[in-house]
Amino acid sequence: MSDNGIGVDRRHFIKLAALAAGGASFAGGLSFAQARQTSEEPESPIYLALNMSKVANNEESFQLMKKVGPRVCITTATHPGFVGFQANIQTGILPMAGRYGGGKVHMEKELNPIRNYQYTMWKRWQDHDDFHLKQFDRTFELCGSCLSMVIEGPWEPVYRIVKAKMPPVRSMGQITDLGIDMKEEKEFIRFVTPRRCVAMAEHTVKPGREKAFEQGAVATMEALSDSTGFLGYMILKQIGVCALGSFMMDPKSIVQSLQTLGANPPKDPKPLFKTPDAMPSPPEYLIHSEWDAAEMAQLGFAKVFVNHRIRKIHDDGVMAHLMRGPYIMFFQPMMEEPGWRSMLT
Repeated sequence: MSDNGIGVDRRHFIKLAALAAGGASFAGGLSFAQARQTSEEPESPIYLALNMSKVANNEESFQLMKKVGPRVCITTATHPGFVGFQANIQTGILPMAGRYGGGKVHMEKELNPIRNYQYTMWKRWQDHDDFHLKQFDRTFELCGSCLSMVIEGPWEPVYRIVKAKMPPVRSMGQITDLGIDMKEEKEFIRFVTPRRCVAMAEHTVKPGREKAFEQGAVATMEALSDSTGFLGYMILKQIGVCALGSFMMDPKSIVQSLQTLGANPPKDPKPLFKTPDAMPSPPEYLIHSEWDAAEMAQLGFAKVFVNHRIRKIHDDGVMAHLMRGPYIMFFQPMMEEPGWRSMLT
């Protein structure tokens, strides 16, 4: 991420580039307000697209995922700007001391439908849009073959990274690499276990409180980073939604898509909106964290209630600025290309 110590010349260059981008966006069909809103968002080391769907929780769905998932990953990885992915399946939620008392940390069998959340990581969010335009036929065929398991979605919001502390994925089998990390005195060294858990926490923030929330969220996650089993975190701000990744096409293409099982994609699909058009208001944030196991995540998150220091940080820095949330879901990574993590250090 950009450093506060960046020189004046660089800031001036970024402003000029942002104005140029805004002018190009305006010429391309974005309103001036939308172009300005996008250009005012700070730089991000990478951008994340999160393809979200709810699918039937049965053996047929998991067989489809295993059959189609690798092909989608290989197709995505061929496109310029791609830097990695992480595919996750939901395993439960955080009951939050009974606030969501019908839920449990482990609900692998009970949840139906079940959330299927797939990140792809990109150098620029425009690279992701370009992928869906140029690889539409192939992705339509592959994803179309999975629609029999879909109950809701897909919906594909795009995020920039506000702050991240995500070390490389290492196991005890890479003890030599761990030793090198220690010798180099890296600030944050972790290794993962086969039970690694991804926690995703949704937050809707009061308009105008974004900076205060971001500062409070960073302070909270830093305070939690000493918890047993904590592996890393990212604070993500939604900057839009990819229309083609959400199967939101022009009406003619929508009808054509319903006339095939995937072998005959729409002839000239047009996105129903541009990615920045869907920047949410009030703003939406997703806090991604990783833990050795879901049980350790539950113990770690409990600190915002029972640890006096962390509770105050969270109350004043996060809760005071919310309109909705936090709602925390647990996932298990199924497939991953983790090279993107090195781009966050």
